[in-house]
Amino acid sequence: MTMWSTKGKDRYPVRYTDEPPINSYLQTFFEKYASISKTELGDHLLKIRENSWNIVNFPCIGLWYFIDLSILKNPIYNEVVDRCKNDGATLIDFACCFGHDIRLWIYDGVPIQQLRGYDIDSRFIEQGYQLFRDEKLMKDNHVFQSADIFDDQFLEKVQPADYVHAGFFIHLFDEKTQHDVCRRLTRLSKNAIFGRQIGAVIPEERYLPVGTTDAKMMCHSPSSFANMWNEATNGQWKVEHTNIEEIEQYGNLFQMLIFVVRKIN
Repeated sequence: MTMWSTKGKDRYPVRYTDEPPINSYLQTFFEKYASISKTELGDHLLKIRENSWNIVNFPCIGLWYFIDLSILKNPIYNEVVDRCKNDGATLIDFACCFGHDIRLWIYDGVPIQQLRGYDIDSRFIEQGYQLFRDEKLMKDNHVFQSADIFDDQFLEKVQPADYVHAGFFIHLFDEKTQHDVCRRLTRLSKNAIFGRQIGAVIPEERYLPVGTTDAKMMCHSPSSFANMWNEATNGQWKVEHTNIEEIEQYGNLFQMLIFVVRKIN
């Protein structure tokens, strides 16, 4: 189903579907990581989503992307896990929201001490603690912190990681701002930046699907995304992989851009 946000103008459609997309892999993941049984999982997810939806009507909350494990499809995923487990590589998940990808890396054997998650809204970090029932573990290891990509003091103090994951983040800004965001993300990464976002076969700016302003988001094609990184970093970072994946979900067709960007040594 499609809902209209009560917090935005009528032109901002916010997608929302009632039932969580639970499959056998997700059941096993929550059972082993969070000790949440299969019979309990559905009600648990619905409760967390209701609380989160009341914070802000983001499509990623309405469509359950905060439990989506499609990062497994990224071509760099196995490399990241292998290097973190065997070579001590570090990883930052920027704009981590609930931090479900960080939990997946832990589940796949990455040491928790090598992981950090940042999000501008600490309420989502708190929701992540409730979702995965691991608040003490995460706080004891100082995994999560609230941070703003436009905060220069944060960027000056933070220790860069070998890898940076930026999922559903870069597309939140207009074309000009995205160039700045790319440059700022490179200050967090030593080697590679990877993730996914809303894409487009023909690149275009669209209105953000939530909010009360005229803010726009730039949706890239593979070629325009590669051009942006080349321009933003003066060729110091290159897109190694990018493709558009069409996903039909809940009666809607989405174009997802999956990417890997590498630093040129």
